[in-house]
Amino acid sequence: MRRRAALPRIALLAVLFLAASLAASPAAWAQSPVATGAPLTGEVILNRDIEVRIGPNEDARIVMTLKQGKALNALGTPRGTYWTEVAIGGQPIGYVPADSLDPALMVTGRPAVGGEGPRPARPAAGKPAEPATSGRTAAVVPREAWDKAAQVPAQGYVVAAKPVGATEFLSNKKRRGFTLRKGDVVGVISVASGQATLALPAGTRATAPVDGLVGVVAPYPLPGMPPIEPGMLYAAKLGEYVSYGEGLRAWQEFTAGPGSAYRDLPPMVWPVFKGARTLYDIGVGPFTRLQVDTACGTLAQRGLDCTVIELDTF
Repeated sequence: MRRRAALPRIALLAVLFLAASLAASPAAWAQSPVATGAPLTGEVILNRDIEVRIGPNEDARIVMTLKQGKALNALGTPRGTYWTEVAIGGQPIGYVPADSLDPALMVTGRPAVGGEGPRPARPAAGKPAEPATSGRTAAVVPREAWDKAAQVPAQGYVVAAKPVGATEFLSNKKRRGFTLRKGDVVGVISVASGQATLALPAGTRATAPVDGLVGVVAPYPLPGMPPIEPGMLYAAKLGEYVSYGEGLRAWQEFTAGPGSAYRDLPPMVWPVFKGARTLYDIGVGPFTRLQVDTACGTLAQRGLDCTVIELDTF
């Protein structure tokens, strides 16, 4: 289904530095690709506040100061130095320490035709269309649907991947049967025996079978994130936890450190239903295939892991 991208394009880019395990030390998180022998070129982001100098050395005149999170273009690192020339909008501005830069791994594509967000890719000629329920365990949803559901705090959010019969609790004794329509987004309060207790936007609660419910990674578009081109979307899954609380703590540790560019976004912690078990994944998305491969490659340079997962779109 089509999703509308309503927010203006803002050039805010984010960086991924989290392992599936929290065993990695802060020192490993802070290490840039330059420290592992891979000087950067292309789109980058500052990992700390920095002074920009007119030449590639500590004694060169300071021309400006830039804040952590600023998006730049890396033009190259002169041989024998640890300084990288950077530009803003194609205009060189000076040099910064190479280890102050990290690759910008968030989406950078142009808006889809008509201002729409990403759409599932069309099947190749001669191949059947993808079924309505794909079996994927995570999704992104339109911002409007997310905002409506997020009015009620919950332990993660889910979207109905198909019509799902549910029962709403109107009072201690009164019940009402209804159907969650495909694309409806609701909060999760708890899960037991294959049944989810849900927080509805109206402020009431309901129960529904988990079959047909898919965990929501994030709304789209995110504040400060530009639209991306149509096509299949992916996420970098960074960890798996037995409770929402553990997943949330991992997300908070991530955004308090190397993932600080994400600290103002909704927690990307979502439920995954595996038979009788419910786990909670954390990760970052959405990405195109190339972008998510680049993200996981950067993590691998640091000895960290991530798993590429396909996302449903609504």
